[in-house]
Amino acid sequence: MGACTSRRYRSQNVVVINDPRRLSREGNPEDFPPQFPEYWVTGDCPQPFHNIVECGTEEVTHVQDILDRTMFMANEVPHKMKISKLLRIEDSRMWHQYERSCACLSEARTQEDEPADVIRTPFSGTLQPKPLTWRLAPEELRNRLRLECNEAYLWHGTDRKSAEGIIGHHFDMKRAGSVNAKALGRGAYFAETSCLADKYSPLGPDGLHSLLLVRAALGRVYVETRYTKWRGGRLKRMVSAKNVVKEGKYDSVLGDRKYAFNTDAREYCVSNTSQLYPEYMLLYSREDDPAFLPGQPGK
Repeated sequence: MGACTSRRYRSQNVVVINDPRRLSREGNPEDFPPQFPEYWVTGDCPQPFHNIVECGTEEVTHVQDILDRTMFMANEVPHKMKISKLLRIEDSRMWHQYERSCACLSEARTQEDEPADVIRTPFSGTLQPKPLTWRLAPEELRNRLRLECNEAYLWHGTDRKSAEGIIGHHFDMKRAGSVNAKALGRGAYFAETSCLADKYSPLGPDGLHSLLLVRAALGRVYVETRYTKWRGGRLKRMVSAKNVVKEGKYDSVLGDRKYAFNTDAREYCVSNTSQLYPEYMLLYSREDDPAFLPGQPGK
């Protein structure tokens, strides 16, 4: 099957770099969704594609905005992070899988009594706030998200090699969660605060750190406030995201570190790759500036 011709061109201050390694696909082009995001440069391509797009000034401003607004963690002075380069991933196959997952979650959860974006702690029924990245996202980013499948942008911090592997071949669930000791079970882990994700982003060979801004269809979220407990003289994990999702009532897991580790931060664990789309890769530098203290976010 053919693919879009490899090319490099400029359109609306965006440089598109086709990656020929990812242009060979299996399947029928008609199986791909008829419409990709309107802000994508290659959304009208009839053949499978994988493009790495260097974003222009306006898009960098929006992502820098959400980076700054979510740079919050209690009792810590955050590093100011400045984007040096912002890359947008336009991948037809990954997007197709993600869209199908969003559609399935939307259909399943809209039949329930409570909308999927309402997050409650089991048993107590305590209402949890929506992800910080959703509440504080610029309007241009938040308007892209679908409430019916509880879609949100979330941060994923990792080293450069792993980040490049994710945007090229998606999350590897066999390795996912190893940095977190799989505290919530096997799955990919995400932060709602950029400074928490930054802790997992070591310096790259070019002197820059890397973060991924990932679209996640969270669906119905299970909330866990205790990560471990002693059982039979051994410390056991309280929850397995994979098992929780397999039961069918929930689609992802939210771990509240405030109760588990006395840290005012929350993290999400998603065990199904198709519920994730790694849309942006940020290459950024840290700037130590004690005067930079964003206000505590509202709920």
